[in-house]
Amino acid sequence: MLNKDVAKEVLNIALSTGGDFAEIYIQEKFSHNISISHKRIDACNSSLTYGASIRIMLKNKCVFGYTSGLNKKDLIDLAKNLSKSFDGNQIVHIDEFNPVLVGKKHQPKKEHSSLTNQEKIDYLKQGEKAMYEVSDKIINATLNLIEWDEKIEIFNSNKKHIKDRRVRTRLAIQATASENNEFQTSFDGPGGSEGLELLDRINVVEVSTNLAKKALALLKAPECPSGKTTVIIGNQFGGVLFHEACGHPLEGVAISHKTSVFSDKLGQQIASSCVSAVDDGTIDHGWGSFNYDDEGEPSTKNYLIKDGILTNFMMDNFEGRRMNKPSTGSCRRQSYKYLPTTRMTNTYIDNGPYSVEEIIKATKSGLYCVSFNGGSVDPSTDKFNFTASEAYIIKDGKIDHLVKDASLVGYGYEVLKNIDMVGNDLGRGQGMCGASSGSIPTDVGQPTIRVQNITVGGRGGKF
Repeated sequence: MLNKDVAKEVLNIALSTGGDFAEIYIQEKFSHNISISHKRIDACNSSLTYGASIRIMLKNKCVFGYTSGLNKKDLIDLAKNLSKSFDGNQIVHIDEFNPVLVGKKHQPKKEHSSLTNQEKIDYLKQGEKAMYEVSDKIINATLNLIEWDEKIEIFNSNKKHIKDRRVRTRLAIQATASENNEFQTSFDGPGGSEGLELLDRINVVEVSTNLAKKALALLKAPECPSGKTTVIIGNQFGGVLFHEACGHPLEGVAISHKTSVFSDKLGQQIASSCVSAVDDGTIDHGWGSFNYDDEGEPSTKNYLIKDGILTNFMMDNFEGRRMNKPSTGSCRRQSYKYLPTTRMTNTYIDNGPYSVEEIIKATKSGLYCVSFNGGSVDPSTDKFNFTASEAYIIKDGKIDHLVKDASLVGYGYEVLKNIDMVGNDLGRGQGMCGASSGSIPTDVGQPTIRVQNITVGGRGGKF
């Protein structure tokens, strides 16, 4: 996307006042979205994100700017303006680049262009029809097909030149049920770093039917009781609790600024010995996977916690300067307009020895949270609040009945220590994670786990 000679000139100008590192990041991202809602085609639109950013570093100082113009003058002007932040002499000079061989991992088997818009709409309508056939209490079936085809190019003063293509596809499906002025929803959002082969492996009729049934069941479910109890947290999107309450505090920006409760805990036991946790950007076609991160570092499989011991953090190059630690290939951004920083990729608790049936049978009483709507966490205190989208009361080692409006409140560091059973049914769920460098695709995940003494919020009496 950018001539190498122009890239050399721009970087040398950026470095002319004494910066010890400079990079050019170029992005061209085509996005396409088809949405069905309220029995009509709600949207069928496309957008193009196109531009470049320049970042210059000197020790622990960093300046950043961007432009939507990719001609030589725009880039040189941006480099000159940014270089004014420094007043030294040039110490790094670029005379060549070493192209990095990226390979074809995560590339689509079925391009987005292989189906027409009408064929994609017809696919979504299968799910819509299935939802409405479940019950007349289903008042809305919402189905979205999200397609991204992104090309990035990076030139930096380490002489790296990287070109990569990132293709992602996701379905976002929600059923809404209503009765007596009460509304309940159920959602699923499968996706991956892949093309339209996603549609071949997702049975949209089956997924949509199950979501409609779940939303209907919630209409009749009693309120969840409250109090401290044993909580079983389901696999796949149950991992959002670990992502929010423990993953973010292990990111380099929180660690280097000492705003994380885990900042000085490396090598210490921070979790039960049955817990191991991983951030892995290398998973084949994972929703949060990529070949190289937005600094041009290769993605890695990074063990954060091993047998309860904190073994590593997630790190980008800039925060690594503060910490004297190497990058873990974890630097990400929404677009060229965002300053990149350390972010999660596909983050999950690893498998343990127990089956789901064994965990439930071993639990005399408590709550089984199958999945969550989402939640929030204060990274400075690690306090979280999450709302379950599907939760059941456990009695005498058996699933008793569905409840609604269950919430979990507590501290991430306490949850890690109170996990006493880890299942063998690891699964991952897809989501969008928002932070200082924008909204990015991430996988959350875990097997089914059991946690002692979590505070549960609800309006259905006491446990």
